[in-house]
Amino acid sequence: MNQPQMCEEVPLLYRLLLIVLLFNSLTACSSVAQNTVNFSILSELPLPAELRETSALYCPEDGSAYTVNDSGNKPIIYQLDDSGNLQSSLPINIKNKDWESLTGDKKHFYIGDVGNNNGKRKFVQIHTVDKQDLGQVKNTIRLHYLDNSIKGNEYLNHDFDSESIVSMGQQLYLFSKSWRTNNLYIYRLEKDVLEQKIRPFQSIEGLPDIVTGGDYDAKNKRFILLGYELKGLGRFYPFVAILNQDFKLVKSFLLDRFKQVEGLCVTPKGDVWITQEGAFSPLRNWSK
Repeated sequence: MNQPQMCEEVPLLYRLLLIVLLFNSLTACSSVAQNTVNFSILSELPLPAELRETSALYCPEDGSAYTVNDSGNKPIIYQLDDSGNLQSSLPINIKNKDWESLTGDKKHFYIGDVGNNNGKRKFVQIHTVDKQDLGQVKNTIRLHYLDNSIKGNEYLNHDFDSESIVSMGQQLYLFSKSWRTNNLYIYRLEKDVLEQKIRPFQSIEGLPDIVTGGDYDAKNKRFILLGYELKGLGRFYPFVAILNQDFKLVKSFLLDRFKQVEGLCVTPKGDVWITQEGAFSPLRNWSK
């Protein structure tokens, strides 16, 4: 029997139909809905190779979306059409330390340079980019976590990481990536305050594991979050969680057949788009 070879998978863009029935909203917050059909894949599209490390998704208009790559990649906002084709690349004049989120409003993009896997960053930051002056960072918001013990944090074993920021009205909402407790902590941020000391205003227990993306579904008045449980190298068990407008958990369910899901956005008409990173996975060649 030959040893498994490694092949590189392409990054993917999915369009989903979420099926959230009223009676399912009564599911206990600590449970994950199973044995029910919670979603249907409407399309599965390959993304360009340069988006192998896509880490965020933002779709303010029907028919197109914006994404970025995470740490170590070029500081570029990429625009896609609804077939996954690259439409434009917008270089940004600032370093990509660990871009993990992208959101926006009518006037601005907000790039979340908030990745903090090792827990050693003194502050994380959000770059504001004017949509009428693309490429130029208008300002940078610095976020200082209160109650954060940097010296005591261990790699992938603390609660001061994030990969999801959502713009809603005049504020931004940051959703934690809580490696240590798996509790979701939600922070309310101001768009025009450049130095902020932040503490969560809401916490949620009972999610399967860490949150990696999310958006506000204005049509259905709910937050849709994306994440996964990691059980060893390359073993991802993704899920979706739905919160109401009061940031209460309505339900969560597993995403079978998906892998390292990273970005999620909801279009104005309610379409849900998800990106999945390209990854190295075993290509097994069995022979006697």
